Amino acid sequence: MSRVKLIAIALFFFLTFASSLGVAQEVTPRVVTLRQGQKAPFAGTLLNPAAAAHTIAEKENIVSQCKLTKDYIEQKEKARCDMLIGSIQASLDASRYKYDAITKIKDDEIERLSKIAMDQPNRYNHWWAAGGFVAGIITSVTIFYAAVEVTK
Repeated sequence: MSRVKLIAIALFFFLTFASSLGVAQEVTPRVVTLRQGQKAPFAGTLLNPAAAAHTIAEKENIVSQCKLTKDYIEQKEKARCDMLIGSIQASLDASRYKYDAITKIKDDEIERLSKIAMDQPNRYNHWWAAGGFVAGIITSVTIFYAAVEVTK
């Protein structure tokens, strides 16, 4: 046999017997009621009923305390998340209201200006055309006069 196989077999037997030795020790708790003067059937710590009750109550108290702490932290974090969600929702609602108000004002102004433009279409166009014609004649005459004076 090879050396590796021998080591593997030895390790297998060692682990098998070592684990059975650990099982041979007594690990299950035993409760025995003793009268005064009676010998204990095993070595260990002897508790009177008040000490046993105190130990049991302390264990239950720790479990209750942990549950209360966990519930408190869960409720606190839920309340904080609900507050943040409510705050963001209120901000969103305010932004929507502001957007709707600005859009309504803009639409009303566009409608008002459109109505003004349609009520008075091209009201002074003929005066603008006549003014442009007169201004053009005056400008042409002035340029012609200046050109004649410059050549003299």
